[in-house]
Amino acid sequence: MNKFLTKLCTVWMMTVFLAVCQAQEKNVVFNDNEYRGIVDFGDPNAIELKRRFLALENKSPHNNTLNIITFGDSHSAADFFTGKLRELLQNRFGDAGIGWISPMFVSGQNHTAVSWKTRNWRLFNSRFVTDKDFVMGGYIAMPIDNGSYLQVIPKNIERFQPWRVKMMIKPLKYNTIQAFDANNTPLDLKLKSNLYQWQSVNIITTMPLRIEAQPESVEIGSFWLQKMNRSGVILSSIAGNGAKLSIWQRWSPQWLSELSATQSDLVILEYGTNESFDSPKSIDSFERTLLLNIRHIRERLPKAAILLMSAPDTMLSKSTSENCQDRLPQNYQMIRKIQQSVAKKEKLLYWDWQTAMGGNCIIEKWYMLGLARSDYVHLTKDGYYASANILYRDLMQFVQ
Repeated sequence: MNKFLTKLCTVWMMTVFLAVCQAQEKNVVFNDNEYRGIVDFGDPNAIELKRRFLALENKSPHNNTLNIITFGDSHSAADFFTGKLRELLQNRFGDAGIGWISPMFVSGQNHTAVSWKTRNWRLFNSRFVTDKDFVMGGYIAMPIDNGSYLQVIPKNIERFQPWRVKMMIKPLKYNTIQAFDANNTPLDLKLKSNLYQWQSVNIITTMPLRIEAQPESVEIGSFWLQKMNRSGVILSSIAGNGAKLSIWQRWSPQWLSELSATQSDLVILEYGTNESFDSPKSIDSFERTLLLNIRHIRERLPKAAILLMSAPDTMLSKSTSENCQDRLPQNYQMIRKIQQSVAKKEKLLYWDWQTAMGGNCIIEKWYMLGLARSDYVHLTKDGYYASANILYRDLMQFVQ
């Protein structure tokens, strides 16, 4: 009975929340920006994206996969937002796999579809380390002692389901790494003889996958997990706590070749929250970096649509002012204006997360409903689920 009452209360709270959002829809930052869901500012690949979704829904052709890749900050790094969106899309269109994942668990982050087990491995993060040759995602795992192993474990393993796994590996010594499938059968990695160079290694295996390596003999940059002979959606979340758009410039130029290899149909950019707390002097740099990164995507994924998300509603939790504008981070309004302006200029798809939430300073109401945290920056799990549901609804309306 208690569980039932809890669910009932949750439904009631969400009903109130939606009513608040509807009442706030016109109370937005831009007078000409009433909430319209996903806005198409002329993305040249929007029609093809709609066609790809329709083909999946009609189950034609067989083994059709739609790849979505999200780059973002802590809002995505918890994977509650992206994980719920992945779940909703795969429930409707089919589950073709997980896509990109970090080489091992990242402290303070989460993945709703996979877990890792490791012993004697060390993680390097491009947010804090500058002397490593980082690939796409900005993480490197390295064995540091004898008996090192790393295991990748999808959370919903289907028995006998084969997976196509792509690994980014940099050998530092010869013949020092082994891989094993779910039955502990050795796998042939077919590594090239080149040391100190990143290699993309493809294997077919059952899960979980286990890697064993000698100390400081190899670096692993990422895994890409795709189910074989399955149609559906793959949604990859490449994100990090505290990440900004400029994190891309900390990665080796080779990562752009990895981006091309994803053959993504939709790239989602979810940044801006951390930049809104920066010095006002950083505004010009933010716009230049955003334009540069968008052009990288257009060059490497010419058939992909790009969805630029605004930062979600954010407030200064310790401010005592009663004026909403005084309680915003110093760059928040300007960051949103730049995001909308760039979306128009570069002909992107655009989703206004703040307006979807309900408008200016709505996060205070979300906090009262248990949908946001007390820092007035991050959402709770339920808040991210609510946001994912809104984005999913808007995306489905857009592709119809």
